[in-house]
Amino acid sequence: MKNFCCLAAIGIILLLPGLISAGVPPPEVEAAAEAGLARFLAEIPPAELVKLGFPAGEDPAGAAVGEPWLLYTITPAALRSAGAETEVESLVTPTGLWFFPVILSGAPRCVITVARMDGEWEAVEIGKAGLAGELGKISSRWPKASGYSPKLVAVYQAVAYFFTVPELDPGNLTPLTFDGVGFGGWRQQAGPAYSATAELADLLAPLQKAVEANISASGPAGQGGGE
Repeated sequence: MKNFCCLAAIGIILLLPGLISAGVPPPEVEAAAEAGLARFLAEIPPAELVKLGFPAGEDPAGAAVGEPWLLYTITPAALRSAGAETEVESLVTPTGLWFFPVILSGAPRCVITVARMDGEWEAVEIGKAGLAGELGKISSRWPKASGYSPKLVAVYQAVAYFFTVPELDPGNLTPLTFDGVGFGGWRQQAGPAYSATAELADLLAPLQKAVEANISASGPAGQGGGE
């Protein structure tokens, strides 16, 4: 039995990178999100919860964490080397941050961010109500139950979020829209939210320009690849 347990543990360890790349967090990450939600709800006054996206007068005790998103990024170095035919999957790298939508009454209200701090997974922030709503729209249009695995991508120096659906084509990279507008003035066409997708080839030049402008404005401190 001991040998079987050891082999099972080794198998789980070997599977973890594949699971994480598929958007499945280690159990301790989800546990940290759930513990963080309970802590935040106990500590944050009701008036502040309303600012975080919780409806006024609704009991937040029924809130739960939803399906997590591993946050990816595209570094300035990757953008500089990209061309019109570059596949998005080759550009994105995981940040190590996990975003958990907080669900109440069937709707996403805000996001809990889980990060590794001093070797332990911890819920470090609650907020991003606008992002929670957009993630809900993406999940509805490109659900995992239908075989899709959309990825959330932050380009820090462009101050913008994007998503890509690997199952569609290798070049899709679509800006998230807040108040109807995304990076570069991208707007959703008529129809279900995020039913239309954009292409990296069309966004590459403005993205490169925005990132380089940010780095130049930041000076030496902006030369890194983002957080």
